[in-house]
Amino acid sequence: MDTPQVETDDRRAILEQGFDAAEKGEPIPSVARDEAGRFAPKPQEAAEPPADPPVWERPPASWKKDYHQQWGTIDPKVREYVWQREEQMRKGVEPLLTKAQFADAMHQAIEPYRETIRGLGIPEHEAVAALMKADYTLRTTNDPAARAAYFQQLAQAYGVNLGGSQNAPQANTQQGVDPVVWQLQNELNKVRGEVMGWKQQQEMVENQALLGEIESFSQKAEHFEDARPTMIQLLQSGMAQTLDEAYEKAIRLDSALFERVNSARQAEAQAKAAQDANRAAKVARAAAVSVRSATPGTNTAPKAANRRAMLEEALAETESRL
Repeated sequence: MDTPQVETDDRRAILEQGFDAAEKGEPIPSVARDEAGRFAPKPQEAAEPPADPPVWERPPASWKKDYHQQWGTIDPKVREYVWQREEQMRKGVEPLLTKAQFADAMHQAIEPYRETIRGLGIPEHEAVAALMKADYTLRTTNDPAARAAYFQQLAQAYGVNLGGSQNAPQANTQQGVDPVVWQLQNELNKVRGEVMGWKQQQEMVENQALLGEIESFSQKAEHFEDARPTMIQLLQSGMAQTLDEAYEKAIRLDSALFERVNSARQAEAQAKAAQDANRAAKVARAAAVSVRSATPGTNTAPKAANRRAMLEEALAETESRL
């Protein structure tokens, strides 16, 4: 039996291992030594490969390259949080992209027939559902008589003569469909679809104009957000006809909001009155100074700068007294 070796430089550990082996009747392990007879150093364990850095150490894929350098300057905790939010957004958006692509494809498929569907007065998804139901019924109904009856029902609804020549108006009449009425009905549906499409476009334009008006009003109405729920109710009920009217009534109906707005308006009015009074006082002071400077009998001419001018001025005053 080979004698096991102990690879360690701890003397106490060597002795303990030797005693344990002797008590159990096992061979006493030898100690690894170097060429000089000294304990051989314990071999170093293989270094573990460095762990991969966390994924949030890299900038998110949605970030532009211009901002990748700034990513490393952000606090690590913030980077981790931003990465998690980015992943949540990505996982939430991916299913929506698939649905959006499907919706775009359906809109393109329906577009050539949209006016017809509008003329029928049914939503687009109901029209598609009705067509798919007809197809499913004809494909899956096992009873030939039931399938033929359903097909006959569809033919009658679409004005199709299954009993003979297409040129036989009597057959169509027996089916309950007059060709002339059927043609007029289709024309009417087409016109109705065009009118409904035009109305929808007009409504879109009006809605955009209303949204712009509301946005402009909200910029100048200081308490618009507080008053908006009540404004909606007032406009829907017809108790207000304009945004200004709805805004003022909404403020009055909310006692706390009314007190706050009233206090602000009073303070504004007082400030304006003080400003007007200050301006009027300045104008009055300026007028008083102008009157005093123009008092009659006061000679406002500059005094003479030499003796001859002074004499001439004195003589002129003397002559005025005579």
